[in-house]
Amino acid sequence: MELRPRVRPLRECGLGTGEERDSDTRVARSAVRDRQVKIPRAGRATFAVGLVSSQFSPGELGSIIIAWIVLSFGITYASFVGLFNGTGSPGFVVAGFVATATGFIIHEMGHKFVAIRRGYVAHFRLWTWGLVLTLFTAVATGGSFLFGAPGAVYIAPAAAVGYGYGYSWSNRSTDEEHENMIISAAGPGINLAFALGFLGLLLAVGFRAGFLSIVGLFGFELNAGLGSFNMLPVPPLDGSKIFRKSIPVALGIALPLWGLFLTLLLGIF
Repeated sequence: MELRPRVRPLRECGLGTGEERDSDTRVARSAVRDRQVKIPRAGRATFAVGLVSSQFSPGELGSIIIAWIVLSFGITYASFVGLFNGTGSPGFVVAGFVATATGFIIHEMGHKFVAIRRGYVAHFRLWTWGLVLTLFTAVATGGSFLFGAPGAVYIAPAAAVGYGYGYSWSNRSTDEEHENMIISAAGPGINLAFALGFLGLLLAVGFRAGFLSIVGLFGFELNAGLGSFNMLPVPPLDGSKIFRKSIPVALGIALPLWGLFLTLLLGIF
């Protein structure tokens, strides 16, 4: 998710074609088709209420579920296959689905809803080649390596009126870099929160508590790992956009994540 510097403030954008970019990797250009409504008065644009019955576009929930299943299958491939020959663990597979829901899906939904709250159009879309690569790398390596990129949230400047999320904004200038930072920070921030939560669960129940221990460890590892990677100051990762605008904010998210990931590398957990 990144807005190009030349994109005008939302209130200056008309209905029609806009550039949209996902939260992490890919760039696309598509038409944003909205229903037009009358502007009641100049100076304050108000989104029409009721034009959109849901904040999810048609088929979007299905895309999210498909991405979740494919990525979870890839992450737990070895255990999933093991269910058929008696060597796999059902608890490990379920824990993988829980971890993926928090580490990837809720990460992307963080980008989506923060963007919507700030007046942008945001939808999750599947990436076909990403789905294929996720499945291929999981099967080809027996689950030892995974390229996981089944989809991402795409964000575009909304028309000044007419996309119907019920939000409004005052007539003031928009700092696009600041907006970009806030929306980008939502994903890794969620990973940090879940990593700490799963670590708390793990410490509370111990390492020998069966299913809860598996969920805690898997959730902690996935959220700490994905969050740490996303906070690297390398384009097009989230970290590059946050560091570009505010180093203190970036370090406030990155350092705890990197510290948690270091405990995994050192074998502390």
